[in-house]
Amino acid sequence: MSTHFISRPKRNMNASIYALAGLLSLVLCLQSAAAQAQKADSSAPQIVSTSCYMCHTANGNTLDLAFIPRLSAQNQSYIEAQLKAFRDGSLSDPAATIYMWPIAQGLSDAQIQQAAAWFASQSAPTPFPPGSSAAEGRDISMHGIVKADIPSCDSCHGAKAEGSGIFPRLAGQNAQYLIAQMRYFRLGLRNENNSEVMKRIGLQMTDAQISAVAEYLSSL
Repeated sequence: MSTHFISRPKRNMNASIYALAGLLSLVLCLQSAAAQAQKADSSAPQIVSTSCYMCHTANGNTLDLAFIPRLSAQNQSYIEAQLKAFRDGSLSDPAATIYMWPIAQGLSDAQIQQAAAWFASQSAPTPFPPGSSAAEGRDISMHGIVKADIPSCDSCHGAKAEGSGIFPRLAGQNAQYLIAQMRYFRLGLRNENNSEVMKRIGLQMTDAQISAVAEYLSSL
């Protein structure tokens, strides 16, 4: 593992803590994978079959776990950007620092590209059933909130929330994961591309509005 990467996102954590966090991450993910009877896909890139699949499954269509995003059919460039943000410490929410920092710091640019291309090529995840506030969320997603000067989600993420380039696919994502990410934007724990825009939007929206949008997007 390159010491160059370790030195960048110290954030009051030394190398021994990273090693311990990485071990804990692998143990917890292995337990989860065993419980779900998930197996690595032999056709997947080595980095996916040795590390990623234990939490994200081989095809990225993670089960209903609020702190683990679904990666199947996610945009390749977005996954690459996220992994690099984990690697340099731009993403510093609790799950990122415990699970993804130790893994991402050991990845080369080539491995990041391989993992991102693999997950992007997988079939889109099965949508969740729409929640009780999904209709309200659909309206916000399509039209924004004019009085709060909040643009529509569609304007960046697409009419079907499929995303494009650095704008992530949100369709079929776990609603609780989406809600958690909006809270992290609010708190300034996400500092990657477009974070300032999302922070402003998150601060302007109520918890109920965020939940409604998340319920709608998860059902697409």
